[in-house]
Amino acid sequence: MGQVITFAQQKGGAGKTTVLAHLAAAWSKAGKSVAVLDLDPQQSLAQWAQLRDDEGVELVESRDYRASSDMRSCRKKYDLTLVDCPGAAATLLDNVIRETDLVVAPVQPSAMDVWASRTIIETSTKNKTPCRLLLNRVPPRFNGADDLIATVVDGGGELLGTKLGNRIAYSRSIMTGQSAQEISPRSLAASEISGLAKEIEALLKI
Repeated sequence: MGQVITFAQQKGGAGKTTVLAHLAAAWSKAGKSVAVLDLDPQQSLAQWAQLRDDEGVELVESRDYRASSDMRSCRKKYDLTLVDCPGAAATLLDNVIRETDLVVAPVQPSAMDVWASRTIIETSTKNKTPCRLLLNRVPPRFNGADDLIATVVDGGGELLGTKLGNRIAYSRSIMTGQSAQEISPRSLAASEISGLAKEIEALLKI
């Protein structure tokens, strides 16, 4: 049986689709079979997957009313199933997290972004699903780490150790159905994604 990871965030612009796509590409390159489910109405993940020529990343067409059953089916067929879930749909969020092994909630480094994650954290806690916040788009000179960590802890959340910088390679690669590791394998972005993949693998004991 495979593992299911859901990427969710209430606040727009957190970068959940970009993070998901990069991890999908990294795991496919590592030889794992990967399914991606795009439940976000914007369908950005589906567009990335369609641009990509990669038999290891399978775009699975799904809808909110059958998301749970599609996730269970993918768990049986793929090593990893990555779900792009819109945070605003409360019922959908609850159903998806119930079928999930790990929730990753990307947040930009601000208290308001962390506060916007509370619904994700609360829903994960209710369903007894592990949830981790991922600091994303971190500027080069970020001095508020201690205050932000305190805000996360006060909100009942837990941060991943890996942080992703605000790097052009992430957005540029997505436009062509690629990843930062593919267009710039020696870049800091490529190194960050590799570290994030390993940290998540350790959490899930993959």
